[in-house]
Amino acid sequence: MKSYTPKERVIAAYKRVYADRVPVAPMVGSFAAKLSGISVKEYETDPAKMANSVIKFYEMFTPDVISVIGDLWLEAEAAGDELDFPEEATCYIKKYALENKSDLARLKVPDPSKDGRLPYYLEGCERLVTTIKDAPVAATVSGPCTIAMCLRSPEEFINDTIDDPTFVHELMRYCTDVAKTFGNAIKETGSSVNMGDPSASCSCISPGIYREFVKPYHLEIVEQFQRVALHMCGYIDPLMDELIQVGFNAISIDEMSSLKKMVESSQGRVVIFGNVPPHLFVDGTKQQMEDSVRECMAIAAKDSAFILCPGCEIPPETPIENLMTFMEAGWKYGSHEEMANQ
Repeated sequence: MKSYTPKERVIAAYKRVYADRVPVAPMVGSFAAKLSGISVKEYETDPAKMANSVIKFYEMFTPDVISVIGDLWLEAEAAGDELDFPEEATCYIKKYALENKSDLARLKVPDPSKDGRLPYYLEGCERLVTTIKDAPVAATVSGPCTIAMCLRSPEEFINDTIDDPTFVHELMRYCTDVAKTFGNAIKETGSSVNMGDPSASCSCISPGIYREFVKPYHLEIVEQFQRVALHMCGYIDPLMDELIQVGFNAISIDEMSSLKKMVESSQGRVVIFGNVPPHLFVDGTKQQMEDSVRECMAIAAKDSAFILCPGCEIPPETPIENLMTFMEAGWKYGSHEEMANQ
């Protein structure tokens, strides 16, 4: 059988056909820092070290997609949030830019070339695109709902949908402009544009809030980029039909969402990424990991349009051998021969 590159496997999945196997794409962020012996803080602030750690991960595990995962606060920090950066943990918000919602009027859309750590992320993407030729490099912009909650706080944002819906739409207008501007800059690096909007899931907001305050701006993002994949952590079963209608060309789902329902709702209209439980990478047995991978393949892979992926970013404390078990199970159970027997 022909030898396929990672990029060719991914293209086949998007064309609803098979290469030699289903693509396997672990979502790796600060886990890559551990591989390279650098701190999480260095990963989040030094583009060369970030890129080199992702390259090391690629060389060790040969995934079919390189996910360039930063932190969720990149855009909000550039817009005015104050962050703290522990050495060995993900950065966190120290002060929200919109503790007073009247401050929205003074916020400017960040310039990706100079504001906050946006240039760091873009430089990391450029380094990866230049170095890795055989696999697609997928960079992520935070979605407008997530940016909004990072600027205002989740609790205040939800309260605002009741107390001041006009302000929420003004905030979502601003955050959509931020996402589009940063997404355009990401696209210029040669990376594909993915969007992560976990704050828009039903683990955070109701379907009604999604439809009124988020969906119109998701539609605008899709219109802007045409081909954009969505990752949404949390529970999204009530939103699956809505998200497919919005027009995302791929949707990545978390472990708490139903892969079976996603397949039934999609009917091949979107490429599905999912959804091995991330905790198995830390505390699962080899058999549990293999069983979960095999189940995902059985549910979603038979008609292609599927890429095996964890439900979310794998934890940084993941043992190397557990990630290798995931990769090897994906190669085995997603093989062309296995799919022919489905």
